[in-house]
Amino acid sequence: MFNFSFDKKILYIVIAILVFASLAQYLTNPGLLFILLASIPGVLVAITFHEFAHGLAAYKLGDNTAKNEGRLSLNPFAHLDPIGTLMLVFAGFGWGKPVHVNPRKLY
Repeated sequence: MFNFSFDKKILYIVIAILVFASLAQYLTNPGLLFILLASIPGVLVAITFHEFAHGLAAYKLGDNTAKNEGRLSLNPFAHLDPIGTLMLVFAGFGWGKPVHVNPRKLY
C-alpha cells in the first residue's frame, strides 16, 4: 500500500510565500484591501452556516457526533480552521473545520 506523508515545513513555506505575495498586492492596490475587508463578514457567515448545515443534517439523520463535539452551533469560532482561514485571506481559497460524522449512527 502506498504511504504518503510530507513535512509540515513545506506547507508553512507555501503559506508564507502566499502571504508575502498577497501583501505585495494589497500594498500596491488599496482597493483590494477594501474588498478583502468588506467580504470578511459574508465569508464568516457562509462558512458558519455551511458547516452548521452539515452537522444539522447528520443530527436529523440520527448522528449526534456534531452535537457532542459542540459543532452544532452558529458560533463562527467553532467552525473556523486556522490554516483554512489564513489561506482564504491570503490565497483566495480556504476551508472551514470539517464536521465529523459517524455513518454507523445514520438511519
